Amino acid sequence: MNILEEIQNCPVEWKELGEVCEFKRGQSLTSKNAVFGDIPVISGGKKPAFMHNESNRDGETIVVAGSGAYAGFVSYWKQPIFVSDAFSVDIKNSDEVNSRYVFHFLLNNQSKIYATKTGAGIPHVYGKNLSKFKIPIPPKKIQEKIVQILDKFTDYVTELTSELTSRKKQYSYYRDKLLSFEDEVYQVEWKTLGELCDVRDGTHDSPVKQSFGKYLITSKNVKNGSITFEDAYYISYEDFEQINKRSKVDVDDLLFTMIGTVGEIAHITDEPNFAIKNVSLIKPADRTLARYLFHYLQSTEAKKYIAENKSKGSQVFLALGKIRNFPIPYVSKTIQSRIVQVLDNFDKVCNDLNIGLPKEIELRQKQYEYFREKLLTFVAEGEYTESRVE
Repeated sequence: MNILEEIQNCPVEWKELGEVCEFKRGQSLTSKNAVFGDIPVISGGKKPAFMHNESNRDGETIVVAGSGAYAGFVSYWKQPIFVSDAFSVDIKNSDEVNSRYVFHFLLNNQSKIYATKTGAGIPHVYGKNLSKFKIPIPPKKIQEKIVQILDKFTDYVTELTSELTSRKKQYSYYRDKLLSFEDEVYQVEWKTLGELCDVRDGTHDSPVKQSFGKYLITSKNVKNGSITFEDAYYISYEDFEQINKRSKVDVDDLLFTMIGTVGEIAHITDEPNFAIKNVSLIKPADRTLARYLFHYLQSTEAKKYIAENKSKGSQVFLALGKIRNFPIPYVSKTIQSRIVQVLDNFDKVCNDLNIGLPKEIELRQKQYEYFREKLLTFVAEGEYTESRVE
């Protein structure tokens, strides 16, 4: 008998999440008051906010982020943690309900959890909003079998992600090695970025948001080597044209963040259709130099320069003058091309969503989400029209 047949023949009881779980708020803790240790502090983001030397949750714990942009984000921890600006979802009776079953149920309802956000300024998600969610509870044995199937997918995604992280570290190592020129094999001439390229910045004004028009890109839209239009907003065609008189973005330009998270970089490879605000615009003479600078400006040496020269106030920024004075090890076009070829291959393997590990991770994640939805829907409704699941 396969899992679907077992589910079909078993009783399912519907309960409110608040009947089977307790929502326990975290404790306030700032990085300033923390004592550095090996305990992750879980707050309002997708990753630990910082580390601390003591925990307030041990064992396996479901956590929901309490506030901020990722309020409602669900995570599962198999180690001691400190829950801060978040709340844990604790199983009241572990003899009847499997915590991983509840975790997969919450992930299947992640969008609904996000939809419970309240607050005009900083959004919040509260346990009381989740307590009314209805969860189908089959017998514990069936819960465990469902968890076993779904955990195979999540474990595989975790393994692939770990492998990808290792490859990115390898890429960083070879990038730093190639761009350090320690062996003195090549003739290196140190120049400033301003000597090699036209360096300017985007508008400092705040154009009025529009319901349609052209995108305005800011520092938050430059991530992981590319542009994301998530949370970008439209401006009028008139404002777009006005900004472009000062800082028009072209193919093979580089965007370099100078406010907030300083040092994120993107290489523009497609015809741009946006304007920029508070972002440095670097205009190399050709694609080879663009790719060479793209890699160098992410190197450990470049990050040292950024750390030493960025402002130390509440609003972190790297002044345009400092960016223009960025020291660059300049080598011949032939050597640039060789370095770019090696590093581009590494970069492609690590980040191209169409090949290798990134593609495999994406496919396995979609596969997990597909079977999660199908299995949990089957538990709830007793219907499943797709192929056999063992």
